[in-house]
Amino acid sequence: GSDNGFLLLIATFSLGDARPSRCNRGWHQFGTHCFRFEETLRSWTEAERHCQSLGGHLASVHSWKESRFLETLTVGSPLTWIGGNDGGRWSWTDGSGFNYHEWAQGEPNNYNGVREPCIQMNIGEKHRWNDEVCQLLVGFKLIVACRP
Repeated sequence: GSDNGFLLLIATFSLGDARPSRCNRGWHQFGTHCFRFEETLRSWTEAERHCQSLGGHLASVHSWKESRFLETLTVGSPLTWIGGNDGGRWSWTDGSGFNYHEWAQGEPNNYNGVREPCIQMNIGEKHRWNDEVCQLLVGFKLIVACRP
């Protein structure tokens, strides 16, 4: 099987007032954003680049409700790349404020002294966040989430 694929969750555009209040085929709406996910083999950096090619960024998460919505999109809760990045402080690739987080217990921790500047969601039974190296992790199924 292809269980070592990465799941790519993408939110690429906002629905402005002029747009119809629904997302295009294959996309799922939460609030004013559209999300989709793809199974793919990409590092965090490649995933962000892919999101940008679709007009967005890896997803930023700003509320418990939004986090639960993303979790429902990632059926089976595989590990999922989201847009958090530590460049000295945590920020989102879409430039929005890092005003919400769901770190797992003991995270972020730069495990074993290794810098882990990227965020994956769906860690552990509570499906929280973990800081991780940004390279492709073979054997993990990861989702990339993009939004504007």
